[in-house]
Amino acid sequence: MRPVSRLSLPDYFVNTSENSGSFNASIEDRFLELLRRKDYTPLRVDEIAAALRLDRRDAKKLGPLIHHLLNQGFIAKVKQERFVIPHDADLQSGHVKFRQSGAAMFFPDGPDGAPGEAPWHIPSEDTGTALHGDRVLVRQNKSARPWRAAAGRANEKLGRVIKVLERTHESVTGTLRRDNQFWNVVPDDPRFVRTVLVADPAQGNVFPPPQPGDKVLVRLAEWTQRHLNPTGEITENLGRTHTPSAEFKAILHKYNLHPEFPEPVLAEAAAFPPEVRQRDYQGREDVRGTFTVTIDPDDAKDFDDALSLERLPGGDLRIGIHIADVSAYVKPGTALDREARARGNSTYLVGCVVPMLPHALSNGLCSLVEAQDRLTKSVFVTFGANGKIRSSHFANTVIRSRKRLTYRQAYALLKEEDLAVIRALPVPPAHATGSTGRALAGLSDAELLELKETVRAFWSVAEPMRRARMQKGSLDFDFPEVKIFTDAEGYADRLELIENDESHQLVEEFMLLANEVVARRLFEAGLPFLSRVHDQPDVEKLIELRELLATFGVEVGDLTKREEVVRVLAKIKHHPQGHTLKTQFLRSRRATGRRWTAITGFSKNSTRILRHPSGGIPT
Repeated sequence: MRPVSRLSLPDYFVNTSENSGSFNASIEDRFLELLRRKDYTPLRVDEIAAALRLDRRDAKKLGPLIHHLLNQGFIAKVKQERFVIPHDADLQSGHVKFRQSGAAMFFPDGPDGAPGEAPWHIPSEDTGTALHGDRVLVRQNKSARPWRAAAGRANEKLGRVIKVLERTHESVTGTLRRDNQFWNVVPDDPRFVRTVLVADPAQGNVFPPPQPGDKVLVRLAEWTQRHLNPTGEITENLGRTHTPSAEFKAILHKYNLHPEFPEPVLAEAAAFPPEVRQRDYQGREDVRGTFTVTIDPDDAKDFDDALSLERLPGGDLRIGIHIADVSAYVKPGTALDREARARGNSTYLVGCVVPMLPHALSNGLCSLVEAQDRLTKSVFVTFGANGKIRSSHFANTVIRSRKRLTYRQAYALLKEEDLAVIRALPVPPAHATGSTGRALAGLSDAELLELKETVRAFWSVAEPMRRARMQKGSLDFDFPEVKIFTDAEGYADRLELIENDESHQLVEEFMLLANEVVARRLFEAGLPFLSRVHDQPDVEKLIELRELLATFGVEVGDLTKREEVVRVLAKIKHHPQGHTLKTQFLRSRRATGRRWTAITGFSKNSTRILRHPSGGIPT
């Protein structure tokens, strides 16, 4: 059971000098101590007051305290209005997650709010009036059903929902229907297994009144009788279901996303000029004359990193890895900073994005668009003619991207010799991206040749780094990605298989390099920093994986040895069931916990882990 925090109590329970008549918090301690005693037997409210020897004034305050602790699941009510600690009555608080079948999994609370023991199974008939995500009180059913034993699940706990402690969702989105004489809404989330009964929308206050087949937002009423469907009130007509606008609004409601920004945040963003000012260059290394490009997907909405190339005397190459300097605009404690912290990240949906910062910054000053001066944080790494790193340094910089390249264009520049073929590559549709960049068809031969030479020089450095990384034991878990592209109206236009080819690998290697250089410098300086390192995988999972691979004809040795893992991954790469096997491989390699030891902010793919100087290994 989770410990009761006094901060979780209503304000009038807290004894303060300003409120001399407030609740004495020691009664809470004495009350819980009483319930935890080994010789305690369930008591009623009046019996508890007598046992605690409360005077009349404090006895009156015992009722509100009990009501609050009941609602939080810290205590439970049993027969004849008596109270106990839930664990003593085979009760446990936690969260419930439904399946489409109507059955659910119960995730018990652990100490201090941490995850508890393994989840319990709750049959559909025992879910009570719980809904997906609710916090509930569950009683363990200690009977082992024969079919569960036959399925090898006899040790999995069974439970039955006794009480809903807290609703997770006040509203749901769904499609309005009319069946016979009843109006109802079918929730979008299939785990919300009940339809919601609503009144005739023509009699409501929503305009325009929704019609059958419209997407609507429904505020749920209290649901207390399982044999009846939940009820609710339509509060918004989102539009015709399956249209991009309606589905987009439904997603915003479901995940509590907000494309709009508060006025103070917009005011701070609007105070910045549309372009970088001359005075902003002070104290920065000016590398606008260095050949710089961005390489991103066709549908990239903003451009936060770039690569530059300098050819030095003696054949050395200096690679610049640049990231937009958001800190130049978002200062601690400002409205922009508070809003960015609240959002945590930009949220990418199919065909659109809900940004962390207002458009003036996310797609403007903090986006490294083509032919615009931008402020950046940079790592410069100098490579000798032998491909070895000679030196590195860091700088606050100002850059100017020469070209916005897509991965497809970068790949063509790497592989294709005929400039006419390269020129024929289209720019991304304007509706799909934050910047199309100039069309390759409009570039001169000299510009195309310089682009081609630069991209190939990048790969001449990145390819040996990647090969060396793989030889050291880095695991190749790259999967082809099926990507959905939309038309100008937001409808799905096509599906496209995105391969992790050399253009993607090129960018990835330099982002990893920037991480390693930063981590190494921090480590050498003795400065504390965070780094994520995966622990060793569970041996039992590896044994199960070995047995699975054997059924597909893949012979496997000791998977606790990294060289064997690398060998097997290479073997299944071209297997007919390679995607499935790689997925199972990845799941089996996940350890039960992770140790956090570095994050530097340069990684383009957040699932990539770097080789940390203190021993962390990449995945």
